[in-house]
Amino acid sequence: MISSAGHSQPELSDASEPDYRERIPNVYSVMVPQMRTICTPSTLRRRIHVLEWLPKYRARYLLSDVIAGVTVTLTAIPQSIAYGILANLTPQDGIYSNLVGCFMYFMFGSVKDVTVAPTSIMAIMIQGVVTKLGPGAALLTLMAGAITFLFGLLNLGFLVRFISVPVITGFTTAACLTIGSAQLRSLFGISSAGKGSDFIDAWENVIEHIGETRLWDAVLGFSSIAFLVILRLTKDCGQGRWKTLFKYLALLRNAMIVVIGASLAYGFSLNGVQPFKLTGHVEAGLPPFHVPPLSITNNGTYYSFSDMVSVMRTSIITIPLVSILEIISIGKAFSKDKIVDATQEMLALGMCNMAVAFFSPLPVAGSFTRTAINNSSGVKTSLGCAVTTAMLLLALAVLTDAFYYIPKATLASVVISAMIFMVDYRGMAEIWRVKKLDMVPFLGTVIACIFLGLDYGILIGIAINCCILLYLISVPKIEVHMALVEDVRVLTVQPAMDLTFSSAEYLRDRVIRAVVEAFENPIDLVVLDGSTVNFVDTTVVKNLASVENDLRSREVGLVLWRWSRNTAGGLVRLKDGFRVLLSDEADLRDAVHQWRASSEGYLKDASE
Repeated sequence: MISSAGHSQPELSDASEPDYRERIPNVYSVMVPQMRTICTPSTLRRRIHVLEWLPKYRARYLLSDVIAGVTVTLTAIPQSIAYGILANLTPQDGIYSNLVGCFMYFMFGSVKDVTVAPTSIMAIMIQGVVTKLGPGAALLTLMAGAITFLFGLLNLGFLVRFISVPVITGFTTAACLTIGSAQLRSLFGISSAGKGSDFIDAWENVIEHIGETRLWDAVLGFSSIAFLVILRLTKDCGQGRWKTLFKYLALLRNAMIVVIGASLAYGFSLNGVQPFKLTGHVEAGLPPFHVPPLSITNNGTYYSFSDMVSVMRTSIITIPLVSILEIISIGKAFSKDKIVDATQEMLALGMCNMAVAFFSPLPVAGSFTRTAINNSSGVKTSLGCAVTTAMLLLALAVLTDAFYYIPKATLASVVISAMIFMVDYRGMAEIWRVKKLDMVPFLGTVIACIFLGLDYGILIGIAINCCILLYLISVPKIEVHMALVEDVRVLTVQPAMDLTFSSAEYLRDRVIRAVVEAFENPIDLVVLDGSTVNFVDTTVVKNLASVENDLRSREVGLVLWRWSRNTAGGLVRLKDGFRVLLSDEADLRDAVHQWRASSEGYLKDASE
C-alpha cells in the first residue's frame, strides 16, 4: 500500500514560488496616523463632549432639561443618602459623589439620558474596604477611575465581551440579594452592625438579634416597601390624565416616601417622642476637598500603600469592570438605536471617579433608575446633569436640617424596593429556555457572590464561562466522511472552526481513531479539509506533523486540501515537506487523482 503523499507542485522559479513567510504588521504605519489625530480640534470636541453639543444647544430644550434635572434630583437625594450609609460612609458622602459625578458626566458624557451617581452595587463593593480603611477608601475610587480611564485610552472595551449575559444576570441577582439583606437590620431597627454586610453575615446578624426589633421602625419600613411597590406596579394604570398622574407618582415615589417618613419623625419630635432611628446630622455646604491618602491610620491600625492595596484586593479590577459594564449597557438601552461610543463612555466614567475621589470615597457608575427617570422626563441634552448638580448643591445648602429626620427604615425601604425590581426574573427564564448549559455560569456566579463576595463572585463567574468556552474550543465539531473515489478509500476530515493549542490533540486523536476503527475497510487516504480553518498555532502545526508521521507508519496517505495561504504558511514554515501535501483543487476527485499520480514520485523522493 502507498504510504503517504500529496500532489506534486510544478517546478517554479524562485520568483514564482509561493511566499509562505509570515507578514508582521507594520506598527509604525498603524500608530502614526492614530497619534496624529489625538490632539486635533475634532478629537478635543469629541472627548470633552460638552464642546460638541453645547454650541448646538437650542433655547427650546431648556425647559425639558430643567424638569428632568429636578425630577432626577428628587430621587437622587434619598438614594444617595441611602447608598452612602450602605457603604458605611456618612450620608453626605453619597450626595457628594452624586454631585461631582453628575457634573463630570455633564462635561464628558456622550449619552444625554445617562445619569452617573452612586449605585447600590458600587456601595456594596466598596463597603468592606471602607470598614478597614475609612476615608482611605478614596484611593480605591481614584485607582478604579484611573484604570477605567486607561481602558478607554487603550480602547479595551472588548474586555466587557468576556462577561456574558448569564454572568451579568447572576451578578445582578446576587447583588440584589446581598444589598437587600444588608438593609434588614435598618428595616427592623436592630442596632447591631454584625460582622459585615455580606449576605450570610447580614442574615446571621438579623437572626441573632431578632429580639431587638423596634416595632415602629419595622411597621414604617414594611409599610413603606408596600407603598413603593404598589406605586411601581401601578405606573401604567389608567387612561389619559389618570395615566399621567400614576406615571409621575411612580417617578416621584422615592421622594414622596422620604418626605412622609421625615414628616412623621419631625411631628413626633415636636412632642418629645422619637419612635424611629434617624439618619442624623448631615453636614451642610460644599463638599470638602481631600487628596486620597497613600497611607492611613484607621481605628488605631496603620496601613501603608501596599497594605491598602492588599485590603482592596480584586476590587481594583472588578469595580472598573462592573462600572464599565453598567454604563455601557445603560447607554445602549437608552440610546434609541444610536451608536454608543464605548471609548468615550469609559473615558467619561474614569474622569468621574477620579474627580469623585477628591471629595468622597464612594465610586459612581451609571444609574439605571435615575437614567430611566431622566429619559421619561423628556431630557434633551446632558444639561440635565448640570441641573441635577445645581439642585444637589441647593439641597446641601438649605435642606440638611430636614435630612436629619429621615428614618433609616425609610431609606432601607427605598433600597429594598429598588432591589425587588432590579432582579432580572425574565432573564433567568430566558437563560433556562434558550440554553440550559448557561445555568452553570449563572448559578456559579450567584453562589460565589453570596458566599465569597461580589468582587470574587463575578471573577469566578467569568472564569466558569471561560472554562466552558475553552472546552467548546478544545472539542470543535469535526465532520468525518468515508468515500470511495477512483477505487481509493478516502477519509475526509473537516474541522468546523479555527484550530488552537487546546484542540490540537483532539484533532489528532479523532483522525487516528477513525483510521484505526476502519480496519475492515482500510483507509488509503486522509483528506484534511481546511476550508473553514483560518487560524492555526504552533501546537496545531506540530500535531499535524505528528499526524503525518502516524499515517505514514500505517501506510495511509495525507492531503491537506483547500488550506488558505495564511494557515498553510504555518505548516510550511515548520516543515518544508508539507508543501507536497497541499492541494487547492476545487473538487475532491481532482485532489485524489493528483495524489495518485504523484504518490510514486513522493515515495521515491522520501526513500532517497
